[in-house]
Amino acid sequence: MAESATPGRRRGAELEHAIYRATLGELAAHGYGRLTMDGVAARAGTGKAALYRRWPGKQPLVMDALRHALPPPPEPDPKRPARETLTGALTAFRDVLAGRTLVPGMGFIVDMLHEPDLRALFTEEIVMPRLERIEAVLREGVHRGEFGPEVLHPLAARTGPALILQSFLLTGEPLGPREIDLVVDTVLRRTGSPHRS
Repeated sequence: MAESATPGRRRGAELEHAIYRATLGELAAHGYGRLTMDGVAARAGTGKAALYRRWPGKQPLVMDALRHALPPPPEPDPKRPARETLTGALTAFRDVLAGRTLVPGMGFIVDMLHEPDLRALFTEEIVMPRLERIEAVLREGVHRGEFGPEVLHPLAARTGPALILQSFLLTGEPLGPREIDLVVDTVLRRTGSPHRS
């Protein structure tokens, strides 16, 4: 069902945010394959020309909508334990899969399997930067002595998201805080500081 148009003419960020919300709503309702610029415009309560002035087609529109809605990548914070930052990043990933954000969740992830171009773009522009940030958090933890150097193996950054995704696929339920903590333990292999005995 289309959203009603906002009284008065929306411009700039206000209109873009409405279009992003409409795009994500259309993704959730119809999937990427059946998403159309007409449908997004109708849901956003705007004209199709407003979309085409900003995006040449639905793929760049969907990518921008996802960037808008997804939690930002984790940043190493010298005032925050690296483990806490890692836990926050994995919890945010869990929330995305569980549909607790504006992103359509698992349905969109499965949908991408049938859209190779979209999957490649999503991996390059959204997934990889987040994995690189997780690697940076792990390196910071090693540098500060919170983790042993063993955590810097090639698959470390991917292990946590993979375990969360696998659990969701197997059970259909998002992991709770205790399970997220166990995932973090698995990523870190319970090595702790390299200076401990």
